Amino acid sequence: MRTDRIVADTTPRPVAAPIRWRAIAAGLLLVAVVLRAGLYGDALVGDDEQFYLLMGDRMWRGALPYVDIFDRKPIGLFALFAAMRLLGGEGLLASQLVATLFVASTALAIAAVAARRVAIVPAMLAGVFYCAMLEPMGGGSTQAPVFYNLFTAVAAWLALRTAPALDRPGDMRRAAAAMLLCGLAIQIKTNVALEGVAIGGWLAVRLALRRPWREAAARATLFVGLGIAPTVVAGAGFALAGHLDAWWFANLVSQMRKTGGFDADSLGRLGEMLRQGSPVLFACVGGLAAMRLAARADERWWLLAAWSAAALVEAFSIGNFWTHYLLPVASIAAICGAALFAQPRWGRWAFVALAGPAMAMTVATSWMDTARARRATALTLAAIPPDVATTCLLTYDAPVTFLQLSHACLVTPYIFVDEFRSQAEAHALPVDATIALRAALAHRPGTVLTVDRSHWTNRNRANDAILRAGLARGYHRIAAVDRRLWANDTETLVVWRRNDLPLPRPATGATAHGMAGR
Repeated sequence: MRTDRIVADTTPRPVAAPIRWRAIAAGLLLVAVVLRAGLYGDALVGDDEQFYLLMGDRMWRGALPYVDIFDRKPIGLFALFAAMRLLGGEGLLASQLVATLFVASTALAIAAVAARRVAIVPAMLAGVFYCAMLEPMGGGSTQAPVFYNLFTAVAAWLALRTAPALDRPGDMRRAAAAMLLCGLAIQIKTNVALEGVAIGGWLAVRLALRRPWREAAARATLFVGLGIAPTVVAGAGFALAGHLDAWWFANLVSQMRKTGGFDADSLGRLGEMLRQGSPVLFACVGGLAAMRLAARADERWWLLAAWSAAALVEAFSIGNFWTHYLLPVASIAAICGAALFAQPRWGRWAFVALAGPAMAMTVATSWMDTARARRATALTLAAIPPDVATTCLLTYDAPVTFLQLSHACLVTPYIFVDEFRSQAEAHALPVDATIALRAALAHRPGTVLTVDRSHWTNRNRANDAILRAGLARGYHRIAAVDRRLWANDTETLVVWRRNDLPLPRPATGATAHGMAGR
């Protein structure tokens, strides 16, 4: 590899004219829509995504996160979904459209950061690469990183626009805004704090090398304060409402009590995570290496390196090894990948090799998957009695989207699909999971939704037994619908009706085997 040729493509570039950036923004939005439109309307995509929308919806009905419905995600994520419910409908399509705007905006921020080192075309390709890599890694709908990646990408863009000593007009405002954006991102998902530390640490080190230590320390303290301010505000809000203990348990204690991060089941997913994320990992490492060879380790390179390391630690440090844990790496990988896409002889081919298969697979399969999912959703929803709004619905190892779509009342605060079925959650709830399930069944929900042939392996066997006994005592099957998960892997959604309640009117096709692709 000729270093002199690489240097010519990685020197800082002048900022493109505003009209060019408007065209780039429009192009990236078009790419995001084309790649994501196939999943619009898929109510079964992602256990996490279903729950976020349900929580946002129930907040408008007076439910308080951590108190009335339990989860460990920060309040900012649920507030975001609650805001999206104002857009009308059931919230599904609205949230997916908003997510598309976030993806396109993040891609634009990525292109803006990349354009500081490479020409505008490879910078734009970096934004396209980001859009392309989301769906194969589980970010095709409304996963949390789809939203907070925008905050960290803009924070990095702001940080890179500062002088080393932060002594130009507006530098401190840009640095402060960057740290506040990182703080807001933490209130969408806690793990992103590592990325905030990387960006803030880079700013602080530059200051320490050029300013008196007292001044540097004071400014670094300001950065830390801005980074933690949104979390402090959230905690104070719950304290004022008298629920600080619930907020503290959900945001910290429960995180420490969850088990199974590095058990055999989790490690078994590591290979798939690495396979699906290999283009992102290659772009991240390869791009950093290409930049170092070209321009050695300048200050901007160290920010990208620190941010990459933080995102990779974020992805792998807690175990479990779900592929969507790599979504935070996608943004920094796209920026680093621009150095590869800028190579004069093979850069465009590198883009095609890394992004092409993902783009083709996304467009080829997503529409079919969504059609199957819609059919399975319609069949299952038709089989759920309409009186669940008053007699309630309990979901066990089943998609919580049906709580949302049927407007069912709840019999338990523990709604997320893992909380009853997973052994990892057995002692991570405010009460033991077996006690929580017994309490839910004691409310005698009119309808129960379960899964036969479940793909979940790390099961809470005690809860499985409690549920079987409860169903045998007081319920009977009224419908079963097949749902396809991956390739030829299927599971069956089973609707149970309480014995003393009248049967709902028959739903045509409710026992047919609808197939949903996810």
